[in-house]
Amino acid sequence: MWVRFNAESTKLWRVNDTSGATYRLDSQTLYNVSSSASLGTIKPSADTARAWHAFDTVNLLWWNRNNPASICWSSHETDGNHCTELNIQWTNASTDGPYYDIGSHTIHLSAADPDSEHTVLHESGHFFMNRMFNGFPNYTICSSQYIYSLTGSGACAWVEGFADAVAAYLLGDYRYVWPNGTEMSFTHSSGWGTGDQVEGNVTGSLLDLWRNVDGGNWNSTITLLASNLALSRAGLSEA
Repeated sequence: MWVRFNAESTKLWRVNDTSGATYRLDSQTLYNVSSSASLGTIKPSADTARAWHAFDTVNLLWWNRNNPASICWSSHETDGNHCTELNIQWTNASTDGPYYDIGSHTIHLSAADPDSEHTVLHESGHFFMNRMFNGFPNYTICSSQYIYSLTGSGACAWVEGFADAVAAYLLGDYRYVWPNGTEMSFTHSSGWGTGDQVEGNVTGSLLDLWRNVDGGNWNSTITLLASNLALSRAGLSEA
């Protein structure tokens, strides 16, 4: 006998390679077991460890999704209707990412991306927005994706700023950290653009709202966005 672990959680999210195969980990094989036996230490190999890190990181989003109606990502889906699954595609040699593919509900991560939980949760935040709105807002490519610069529209700043805020909120900080350890605070400072077309301004505003104004959490915002599609999708059109 042996124990097999799959990098998939109840058809809610999974981590797979470019062939579509879900990562899995088997314990050692035990023979002639009559009562109980220790499986010893079980851990992934160095070349797959980041896949499991990405898988574990998404737990933070699911635990905090604020959907009492079902195990699905948002109240738009019930357990009986089956939940939309988030796919995370990664290999230890990938150069494809990070980005979220709307049509396939797939996050593409480059080799080192799972080292940044902010990156994993930012891209997962795009998927979460898709599920809350029951369809992702229409969008065009942002003219800039620097946190402190004008993005080209308020819609683009909203979509990217929301994803930034998802990561920082769930990780309990006020910054973005890249896989190489470089970081940036969402505090407005010298050199930042002004207004709601700046990604970082949207992020900082959301974090202040959730932590200091609206009950100390994002639950009211999540409920509002999931229940009012006209409000959540109107005029929001960049990612």
